Amino acid sequence: MKLAGFKRGFLMALSMVTIITVSASQLYFLNPFASTWDQVDFSLAVIRFDLMAMQPHFPGYPFFILGGKILYPFLENPAEALTMFNILAYASSLFPIYRLFRKLLPVHFSWLATAIIFSQTYIVIMVNQPMSEGAALAVLWWYVWSLSLAMERQNPSLILLPLGILSIMLGIRLSYLPFALGILFLFYWKWKNGLLTLKEAGYYALFGLVFQACWVVALIISEGSLTGFIKLSLAFTSGHFTDWGGAVETSEISFLKRCSIFLWDNILWTGIAAKEYIIAVIYLCLFIKIGVSRRPKIEHEARKPFVNLIYLLFFSYFLWALLAQNIEKPRHILPLAVLLIFYLCFQLFAKRIPWFITVMAVILLGFQTVKSVELLKAEAAEQPAVSQMNAYIEKMNEPVILYTWEETRVLQYLHAPYTHKRINTYQLFQMETKYYQGRTVLLTDKVVKGFVSQGGAVKGKIKKLKSFKSRELYDPVYNEITLYKWIDH
Repeated sequence: MKLAGFKRGFLMALSMVTIITVSASQLYFLNPFASTWDQVDFSLAVIRFDLMAMQPHFPGYPFFILGGKILYPFLENPAEALTMFNILAYASSLFPIYRLFRKLLPVHFSWLATAIIFSQTYIVIMVNQPMSEGAALAVLWWYVWSLSLAMERQNPSLILLPLGILSIMLGIRLSYLPFALGILFLFYWKWKNGLLTLKEAGYYALFGLVFQACWVVALIISEGSLTGFIKLSLAFTSGHFTDWGGAVETSEISFLKRCSIFLWDNILWTGIAAKEYIIAVIYLCLFIKIGVSRRPKIEHEARKPFVNLIYLLFFSYFLWALLAQNIEKPRHILPLAVLLIFYLCFQLFAKRIPWFITVMAVILLGFQTVKSVELLKAEAAEQPAVSQMNAYIEKMNEPVILYTWEETRVLQYLHAPYTHKRINTYQLFQMETKYYQGRTVLLTDKVVKGFVSQGGAVKGKIKKLKSFKSRELYDPVYNEITLYKWIDH
């Protein structure tokens, strides 16, 4: 009995120490960099919100930018302000995560499971970036909790809670739209159990539209007119998914290859294991354990609606992320990674488990925490590859013109003192080079690869100068940049 009490106390204490360590590290190692096109869009929007100038890009992410604007006067760095908003929002998600586990698990395992999710390495380092995923993921947990609460209570007015939280979530990150199916599931479940009439469901659906209109109308007003807003949205979507960096490569891969990258590279190897072999092996063993075990008691009739809700949310976003998101960017699968681990924890800890499983879970928690702190420290200190390239070119004692793809957006944000220009076609490049006879013409590797894919004859006309590297986990697309000199002019 004393041993069991010690075990419970140890797990709770360890979990709390882990949560405090991760939170303190996020605050102490605050990431100051805006190193990608999207991060620059968001950071500039904190200073001046302007959709036409892509500050930020469509659809505006108004609640995320608002969070950054509130914190900006205290930090004076827009990237840091957005990152701090992510960190604070992520810390708030501890409550809904823990409450969801308490519906299914004993208190000590609820704390352990919450700590495992909260310290998950890839999630932690993504939260520490000026991107909307961190805040959106936090609100997703509040949304799932609110759906669960509305399903448990007979009071139909509680439906307003997930409707309001859904509006906040989509106002932070619109790509989480598939999770709106959770509202339809809630309506259906309450109607099926005689707790909601079709007429009442219609009224609540109108409330949901009003909640969404709060931020959509605000964006339309900021743009000046509905027509202008629609034109802007069409212009963005037609360009964003066709000619931006990397799109050519990913559009030409087979569906089977896409599935392989999505499942293995993005969800399992990056999203869950954070490219760490020890973490990957432990998770694999734990997933195998629940695969060979009998179904736990938590899936009895009383818990079945909640479990079905988790299944619905996971598979709806799974299809969306696979078919409609850029698989070059694993950050798009963050909800899938955390929902998988949530499923793993409630299946694993729902009944008496062998002592070695508890030991493995504790080891996993330790490795995740150590790795998270290590990567947070590096993320805040190591210059991104594009910043390294910028520093190198600034030291070149000669007039230059640099051609890039997406990198030029970051160079504008860094106020690069030399001429740089984004270019998409080899034909235009050939026409322009004759006007820069007195300058050194530089190209990034993305530009070179783009020219080659368009049939450009670049062999023998370029000279490699230097490669710049940062960690792939932070930016999988522009973590390595090679700078070339054009010698055929």
